[in-house]
Amino acid sequence: LYSRDYLRQRDLFKGEYYVLGLFGVLGMMVMVSAHSLLSVYLGLELLSLSLYALVATDRDSPVSSEAAMKYFVLGSLASGMLLYGISMIYGATGSVDLQVVADAVARQGANNLVLVFGLVFLVVGLSFKLGAVPFHMWLPDVYQGAPTSVTLYIGSAPKLAAFALIMRVLVDGLGSLQGDWQQMLIILAALS
Repeated sequence: LYSRDYLRQRDLFKGEYYVLGLFGVLGMMVMVSAHSLLSVYLGLELLSLSLYALVATDRDSPVSSEAAMKYFVLGSLASGMLLYGISMIYGATGSVDLQVVADAVARQGANNLVLVFGLVFLVVGLSFKLGAVPFHMWLPDVYQGAPTSVTLYIGSAPKLAAFALIMRVLVDGLGSLQGDWQQMLIILAALS
């Protein structure tokens, strides 16, 4: 509702704006309700791709184009790290289903080095999407370059969904490694 008048005043009122917003909401719903790490990744990528396009809504603005490009490049790097972490967790547990991963992690514990490295890559990828320090370098550029209504959307809903996702994956799937991921989250929270 807020964005309609804003977009009309700036001649950005086009249909794809709302479609991309709905795809972003769909991605958030998929990633928060997922029971598999692959569904988590699918929802996160659906959200991310729609946000990249929303940031670049103002095609004539060089600041908007630069912000969208930086967001895309850094987001792709974070997605790669997240996918690498998921593949390491799959290699250590033999499954991407969160319940099966939780059972395998409870049996193996923190002794499996591949599992711990997978956890680190997973937290790094999710921390980027959350905008936590030191993975927040994209935030100022994107918030400045995106239209104000998009900044309002990017600054609120995806952050809440990413926080819910972190809690779901870490508590439900990797709860037995709480001693490891709890320390990482304490450090990230203190720095942020």
